[in-house]
Amino acid sequence: MQGSLMSAVKAPSSKEIQLPDTGGRGPINKFPTGGGGGDSWNDLPWNRRGPRERLTRCRLGLLVMLCTSLMLFASLVSAYFVRKDGGTYNPQLHVYVPDWKPLHVPPLLWLNTAILLLASVTMELGRREVFREPAVTEEWLGLARTTVRRSLPWLSISLILGGGFLTGQLVAWKELYRQGVFFESNPSSHFYYILTGLHGLHLAGGILALAWALFAAVIGRRLEQRQIMVDITAWYWHAMAIVWLGIFALLKLAQ
Repeated sequence: MQGSLMSAVKAPSSKEIQLPDTGGRGPINKFPTGGGGGDSWNDLPWNRRGPRERLTRCRLGLLVMLCTSLMLFASLVSAYFVRKDGGTYNPQLHVYVPDWKPLHVPPLLWLNTAILLLASVTMELGRREVFREPAVTEEWLGLARTTVRRSLPWLSISLILGGGFLTGQLVAWKELYRQGVFFESNPSSHFYYILTGLHGLHLAGGILALAWALFAAVIGRRLEQRQIMVDITAWYWHAMAIVWLGIFALLKLAQ
């Protein structure tokens, strides 16, 4: 009697247990816990992340790129001061003879600086219009493309002013050519052409990015995409304006 009772309550073997079909996910359906697992938010594809997270990641990428550019300019400035206090070695006198001749900066650079600062101001105004809440709400509701209408004039002005700055820099180069100041004329002219030319190339990249942002607004790209493009371009533009102020101050103080 006891043996038959024990056999009646005997637990089924593993072969007799029928597990539910989970579609290849295992016996337990795991939910994201925010701990960095395979289903965490960080592992979602780029197009499934929120606009704020995409904007933050783009800003971090811009910061890394700007740090690299700033290190390049900082190394050139350090080399500027070292070369300014140096000279060429005279083997007969066994001394270094100073060969640095101060370069008179063209007065046109004052106007170019004002143009670039004004372009930075208009760029910031355009960036703020893209993120202005009433305009963003209207566009999300499909009522109107208010952000495009309000930001497009400011961004267009920035594009024109940026082109004017680069044109003014080329005119300043031509003025130096007419004065007989070329790249190989003196160590001071070496650094002038290198610093202004390198900054011009960086700003030209910002102008291309701004032109692409304007094109994206015209063809009707999604609002969050346009916000990221304008925001990154604006901060890059501000950084280039600050770099130019440093270069201009260095050239003026060293002449």
